[in-house]
Amino acid sequence: MTAEKYVKEVLKLLKCRTAKKKEIRDRLLSDINSAVASGEKLEEVLAKMGIPWDYANHYNDNFDKDEQKAAKREKAMKIWGIIIAAVVIVGALVYWNMPKWSDISESTVFDEEEVRTAAEEIITLYSDDDYEAVVAYMTDDMKAVLNAPTLQLSKSQLVTEEFGELQSFGQMYLSEAKQGSRLFAMVQVSVSYTNTSVVYTLTFDADMKLAGFYVK
Repeated sequence: MTAEKYVKEVLKLLKCRTAKKKEIRDRLLSDINSAVASGEKLEEVLAKMGIPWDYANHYNDNFDKDEQKAAKREKAMKIWGIIIAAVVIVGALVYWNMPKWSDISESTVFDEEEVRTAAEEIITLYSDDDYEAVVAYMTDDMKAVLNAPTLQLSKSQLVTEEFGELQSFGQMYLSEAKQGSRLFAMVQVSVSYTNTSVVYTLTFDADMKLAGFYVK
């Protein structure tokens, strides 16, 4: 492993602001290069430092609360920027050119029960923190802007405490949207958990791929 790769792995695990990471990066590379320049082998230097996970935790354990809070705010801003971009993309697909809405029970493309079942399954997976499974449902466009880590982080920013156990689904509102020659199924439902209630809005394309996922 090169010094640059080792330091990069450490930085990924640090719970601090980007500016602080840059400061630590410069310091680590300087220390490693100095040790190597003085005659030590790179492998020996990295071995003394330990695996990136342990080394990063030495820093994380010493960051004060203000630094940790600032890091969380910075990450939240980045994640919400990505989510907003995803919502804009999905919104453009669905609402562009004034899409026509209709009752999904009249659809010749979507089966109402299939859409309902898929929505419940995706929400349940998200509730159980199975973010990889949620991503597997997504269209390629969605996967380009959302992945498992961003879903996990965005969920942690929604409420001040854990959702708790999924208790029940409220009334599910389903409709079909036609945008040009493309059809989408839209689902909105309120879900109750032990500690909170959340409203989900899901959009499926004609292949029943998840084209939109919004939580509030």
